[in-house]
Amino acid sequence: MEGPKTDTEMPYPEMIVEVGGVTFGEENRKKMTNSYLKRSENSKIIQAICALLNSGGGVIKAEIDDKTYSYRCHGLGQDLETSFQKLFPSGSQKYLDYMQQGHNLLIFVKSWSPDVFSLPLRICSVRSNVYMRDVTSAINLSATSALELLREKESRRQRARPRVKELQPWQVLHRNIQEEEDMKTSASEFFKRDKLTYKEKLNFTESTHVEFKRFTTKKVVPRIKEMLPHYISAFANTQGGYLIIGVDDKSKEVFGCKREKVNPDLLKKEIENCIEKLPTFHFCHKKPKVNFTTKILNVYQKDVLYGYVCVVQVEPFCCVVFAQAPDSWIMKDNSVTRLTAEQWVVMMLDIQSAPSGLDMHYSSQLISAASSAPSSPGYPVKVLEFKEALQQHLFPVTQEELHFKPESLCQKLFSDHEGLEELMKTQIHPCSQGIVIFSRSWAGDVGLREEQNILCDALLVAVNSPLVLYTILIDPSWLGGLDYAQNTARQLKRKLQTVGGYTGKVCIIPKLIHLTSAQCRPGEIPVHYPQSYRLADEDEMEGLLQALVVVSLCSRSLLSDQLGCEFFNLLIAEQSALLSESLQETRELFIHCFPGTRKTALAIKIMEKIKDSFHCKPKEILYVCESDSLKDFVIQQTTCQAVTRKNFMQGEFLKTKHIVMDETENFCSKYGDWYMKAKNITHPKVRGAGSENLHHGVLWIFLDPFQVHHADVSGLPPPSAQFPRKTITNGIHCALEIAKVMKEEMKRIKENPPSNLSPDTLALFREAAYEEAMCAQALPGVCETKTNLTTEQIANYVAERCHNFFQRGYLPKDIAILCRRGEDRGRYKLALLKAMGLIETQGTAEVVFSHATGVCGSRIILDGIQQFSGLERNIVFGISPECAQSEEFPKLCFASRAIKHLYLLYERRVAF
Repeated sequence: MEGPKTDTEMPYPEMIVEVGGVTFGEENRKKMTNSYLKRSENSKIIQAICALLNSGGGVIKAEIDDKTYSYRCHGLGQDLETSFQKLFPSGSQKYLDYMQQGHNLLIFVKSWSPDVFSLPLRICSVRSNVYMRDVTSAINLSATSALELLREKESRRQRARPRVKELQPWQVLHRNIQEEEDMKTSASEFFKRDKLTYKEKLNFTESTHVEFKRFTTKKVVPRIKEMLPHYISAFANTQGGYLIIGVDDKSKEVFGCKREKVNPDLLKKEIENCIEKLPTFHFCHKKPKVNFTTKILNVYQKDVLYGYVCVVQVEPFCCVVFAQAPDSWIMKDNSVTRLTAEQWVVMMLDIQSAPSGLDMHYSSQLISAASSAPSSPGYPVKVLEFKEALQQHLFPVTQEELHFKPESLCQKLFSDHEGLEELMKTQIHPCSQGIVIFSRSWAGDVGLREEQNILCDALLVAVNSPLVLYTILIDPSWLGGLDYAQNTARQLKRKLQTVGGYTGKVCIIPKLIHLTSAQCRPGEIPVHYPQSYRLADEDEMEGLLQALVVVSLCSRSLLSDQLGCEFFNLLIAEQSALLSESLQETRELFIHCFPGTRKTALAIKIMEKIKDSFHCKPKEILYVCESDSLKDFVIQQTTCQAVTRKNFMQGEFLKTKHIVMDETENFCSKYGDWYMKAKNITHPKVRGAGSENLHHGVLWIFLDPFQVHHADVSGLPPPSAQFPRKTITNGIHCALEIAKVMKEEMKRIKENPPSNLSPDTLALFREAAYEEAMCAQALPGVCETKTNLTTEQIANYVAERCHNFFQRGYLPKDIAILCRRGEDRGRYKLALLKAMGLIETQGTAEVVFSHATGVCGSRIILDGIQQFSGLERNIVFGISPECAQSEEFPKLCFASRAIKHLYLLYERRVAF
């Protein structure tokens, strides 16, 4: 009978496993006279179910042998149901659904999801084939028990402790006390004998360490080879023991195997070959083989050789021995494939780095093959904590009409393509509530190749509906549309399960449409799923959307960037809440923030905390910074006063009680001692009666210690006098790629420190702690560096990138183009306007640039890096002369102003 194979003709965007003809129905299966065929059908279905469970789910297609069969009337068959129950002790309805389509029965298999209330099993297994002794029995451990054993063995090897202590010869047991060790000792003495007497009775019985076997069949050797793996592996996995072949287990009498039925040398060789082939998994580096000794004892009857007793002594094994490869399956290369013992352990324990001897590349391929068993998350650990808040912010589930998201992309698409909005509403009808999430290419968002023939994709998420992925074609005659839609739907579903952690039943139905037609593309076959694959209620819809939030955060797209910005805002709010706990007892504080901390956003949050904690009026809180652009931005964000350092030194602030000073690494003492003035305002010194009731306000000073520009005349106290002080090293509020740039620059500065940086400052940076913060908080992003460019090449590069961003729904207010030297702004502006004018297309508004002071507006910022101090945008182009590439500060300056995208462009030196 052929094994299961994939079916590529069915319209489902799933892995389809075809198992051939199967007899269904209780009465029909009872009538089957070919028991081998019945078992084979059962086994093929179970293997296919297991493989799909471990590979993201899918559909099993079985041809119904009986043409009069009806699933509604006849059901499946008791033996099939019993097999399903063994696979799913808590019930198969969580994973399996059935649907008859003509003469095919379809079994819909949901992806495997570990039980959170017990020991989590990352993959499903029919049988572990890991045996252990349980008194007189060798039992095949359940997958859960096998996982416990694997973890115990792994832990013991890490501690380098032996599992059992052998009984030493001088340890003699008391004759009035009997225990398991007695039988093992007796078996050991028995093993030392050379000859036995026919029908003599042994003085010990079977136990954890002893197993008797007697075979009366003529085929002694085949029977021994059949049972040997179970007992040998069980002894090896427990505490060792003795398999004694030729002794009756009930009477304990010696019978042996008749000498005419067995060749002792051949038997010994067959046993050795069988044991050496047992699969093993090692946690240790020595990787010993199973240690055993085989001994043949002659059995005499009246001094005549009657036969032989075979004794196999098995030593305890350091790691794990299998009787055979586990009965566990995955889909690999479109085939149902059995896992080896080593592969199974790697997946069960979620071993990310390959154990000794297991190829690292193969290990990673293996883990990704079982897509239903997510490995360690590929996203910051904080994402799971905030996924509900992010979903509520961007995708609130309401009883109102349909919502199209993201708004900026929808506005772009609907304005550029007349009729698209109405077409989508027509397609989605009668669904009137839910969320439709557009993307220029959902394929690109989930890691597949984008296609030029696709206008956009739209994912419908609604209650009482399956997920539907609409693909709008530019060219309706393109033949690759169906493959694109099905592959995208399949990959997105897999991501929802493995990355997003969604554990419910989910399907994504692909639909191809063309802008000029309100109908689905001709020739498409309708796809039907069981009712349980619809989102039943708002709770299920929110759960699915939260999984989609996690998936999107791990991609690179407009939606990812919007979610990412909100994610970083939540991190900042959390950071400010922790920081504000010090407000009452620490009125003066120096807050050292590493690049990428977004300390201005943190400072704004702290001002809100001050207002709430001390019940202040807005005029009693003063924000001080260096640049007008940052001051104007803060005024837009808060009701508190905000001034530049220059105005602070020139003005009087009689009503001010609390001061927050930001970007103080850019300060200088040109207009006087700003620090002492701020301290005198918040901590006034008054002599005389009543001074004990004097108000002491908050003076918190934020600075980036790695970007202090005027160290000698900054007006800051020396680092040793900046006390009390808190250092925020775990605030990585930008893309991972950008954080890596900042880490390398700070590492380089620490290794070759400039004279104006103190050892105290350098000691603040610890690479390991910074990397830990990156893993906890940083999201995927983009960082590119281009060198040796002309002005025209820089302008063309920026123009092409901006055009691509606008096509994907990004807005001019997302972008900042920053020059290393402010005086270069005019030159680059002319070149950029020319380059952008050449690629303007329909629906693209004329590009208008703004200075940094217009950061709250809707235009692209084009200004010097210093004028943009303390500010940030999602996308930053940093333009520098080639000579600045070796400087430390420019990279940090540019990187600290970017959230998700950073493009470092270096202009070629002009030869004179």
